[in-house]
Amino acid sequence: MNSPILIGIGAGLVSAVLFASTMTGSALAMALFYITALPGFLAGLGWGTQVGFIAALTGAGLTSVLLTPLAGVGYFLTLGLPIAILCHLALLARPAEEAEGAAQSTSGAMEWYPPGHIVAWTALMAGGVAALSVPLFGMDVETYRANLQEILDKTFLNQLPEGMPKGLDKEKIAPVIELLIRALPAASAIVWFGVMLLNMWTAARISAVSGRLIRPWPDLTMMNYPSSLALGFVASLLGTFTPGIPGIIATGFAGAFLVAYVLLGLVVMHAMARKTPLRFLFLGLLYMGIFLFGWVALVVAIVGIGEPIFKLRERALGTGPTPPPDND
Repeated sequence: MNSPILIGIGAGLVSAVLFASTMTGSALAMALFYITALPGFLAGLGWGTQVGFIAALTGAGLTSVLLTPLAGVGYFLTLGLPIAILCHLALLARPAEEAEGAAQSTSGAMEWYPPGHIVAWTALMAGGVAALSVPLFGMDVETYRANLQEILDKTFLNQLPEGMPKGLDKEKIAPVIELLIRALPAASAIVWFGVMLLNMWTAARISAVSGRLIRPWPDLTMMNYPSSLALGFVASLLGTFTPGIPGIIATGFAGAFLVAYVLLGLVVMHAMARKTPLRFLFLGLLYMGIFLFGWVALVVAIVGIGEPIFKLRERALGTGPTPPPDND
């Protein structure tokens, strides 16, 4: 089975089955959710953009049959199409230039789409996917809040073995519930962002080991974001203060952009730790702090945001200036 078309169809079928299995709600099914995107990325990165789009269409079609046509549309918009687009971006290339403003090089060297831009697009898509989920719960704030409150009551509060703990009632925990409702788009965007990047990285590694990866492996330590991402981050943060559904949607984009800068901050930290004797101890404490204390992640995000200005990697590695963000 080496035909690209068959590869795409097979990847779409596997992905659709994994996607449909998550609807059962079992623990195993929820675990499978985290690898639902892997077949599509393997097909797209190993056999090309067209194969990725074939996998997306096949997965959407089978999901429509196994579940409902609406579920098939949801699969295509939230999984199949984003995977195909990210694979297309990853495989974009142009002939490298010998110097700025010079004619195209005849050496055959290629300049591939920067990984930082791929991460930026993934963050933007994560915010978009979260925005698509908001109307499913209501087209206005009151309906949205009431539907989520009902879901939380059925799935959490009413499932406690002995009811509410002593001294607590729904009125006392109302602020916490309100915070959860408000933060849901950000949480869903962060999960989607992490799942997609992890699956894409895993698929690229598998393809590289098997010799199927079309593009060469990029230098992730020098990853940079386009400057437009910072503008989008600021705009989304300001948007969270707007009333109504637009403010809730902006929360999803803000969460996705924030975790993107946390990722860039971690890349900077890894680069800075390269020449440190206690590298593994430093990185271990850093990751432990992120998992235990939320404010550590914010500090790492600030490092990522400030990297274009302070150029910490350049100073730590003793290299020349990092390439400026490409705004094309």
